[in-house]
Amino acid sequence: MTASAPNRRVTARRACRLTVRYGATDDWHPATAMDLSNRGCRLRVGESLARGRRLLVLFEVPLRDGARMPSVEVRADVIWSRVEGISHQVGLAFDDSPPAIAEVLAALA
Repeated sequence: MTASAPNRRVTARRACRLTVRYGATDDWHPATAMDLSNRGCRLRVGESLARGRRLLVLFEVPLRDGARMPSVEVRADVIWSRVEGISHQVGLAFDDSPPAIAEVLAALA
């Protein structure tokens, strides 16, 4: 019997359903962020993404009054990828934690 692998997350993730885009500057794809932390997130995407792939992720968060917060662009690496039902899910680790991600998390509270 083998011991389970330790949880490598540095920060807790907050459950959400945010519409985001990922890809490169002129080749964006829609996705849904299913959870988010200062250091990473889980996306539901429409394609298989290879582990180790570098992405840009663009978050736009609707505010309570219907306005939109300015978008936040973050560089990330795919650290895992799997198929769940008919969708693909990927875990992303951000290169750094821009202050604007904290604002996105605060808007989810």
